[in-house]
Amino acid sequence: MKKFLKICSMFLGLMAISPSTFANDKIPKDSIFQVSSSWNDQNAKTIQLSNFQGQPIILTMVYLSCPHSCPMTVAKLQEIEKKIVAKGVSKYRFILASFDFENDRPAQMKIFMKKHKLDDSHWSILTGSKDEQIRELAVVLGINYKKLDDGDFSHSNVISLLDVDGRILTKSESLSADDSDLIQKAVKIGEK
Repeated sequence: MKKFLKICSMFLGLMAISPSTFANDKIPKDSIFQVSSSWNDQNAKTIQLSNFQGQPIILTMVYLSCPHSCPMTVAKLQEIEKKIVAKGVSKYRFILASFDFENDRPAQMKIFMKKHKLDDSHWSILTGSKDEQIRELAVVLGINYKKLDDGDFSHSNVISLLDVDGRILTKSESLSADDSDLIQKAVKIGEK
């Protein structure tokens, strides 16, 4: 009887492990792709961060109704894009992950992309479905944020460069930071 209970316990333990746990075995332990939650992009497609594996990624967190730093962050990312493209990089992805999962839905993300002239082939906006999911990504990226009573967010402005396996190579910690190291590293991995 004890042996039977032990086998049942082992079986139930294996059933509790999600299929994504096994899929992540090939992803480096220090990769952001270990974040296995599902996100919706601007095309209402459900994806995981690991779907972007194989290309350099420049990733930050914003919210689309932000009146202050987020538009400046997007403009800064567009300048970075111009510089890496001028150096011959054609394989890259910019990701904007939203803090505001309640309001930033695919329809609003499409409007935002059109307004800011963000090319679908190189840009993605992602939104989650719950605060814990957003918080997990923010912690991994070293981004602090807090929702304010008026619906705005107070947040840090960290831009991260990820290698093709989702490991953070470097960060730009503020809007006024010098991005030459980030650009240089993005060019280097984009050439491979």
